[in-house]
Amino acid sequence: MKSCEWQRNEQNEIVLVGELDRMTVPALWKQRKSWLSGERVLTLNLRDVTKVDSAGVAMLLEAKRALLAEQRELVITHASKQLHAMVQMSGVQALLQLDEHTNK
Repeated sequence: MKSCEWQRNEQNEIVLVGELDRMTVPALWKQRKSWLSGERVLTLNLRDVTKVDSAGVAMLLEAKRALLAEQRELVITHASKQLHAMVQMSGVQALLQLDEHTNK
């Protein structure tokens, strides 16, 4: 069974591991209160994400919206070339800024 797990690393980043897709997003989103909590600036490290689909992009947008509602910020690091392409094709690059350091 596919999964996407999260953990907080020593830099206080949330590291996602696995596939971020329509099969894994619902379970990860149910845990959002745990992984969205913390600092004013939340860093999501996607270095170990192996696949992203439109549900993954939608979840990242919802996470950003939830943080903005609390006057907090979302920083996404180590986004894959696949995620960069999906964000650009979806026309949401102004809403979901990705770092310049790409993975895979």
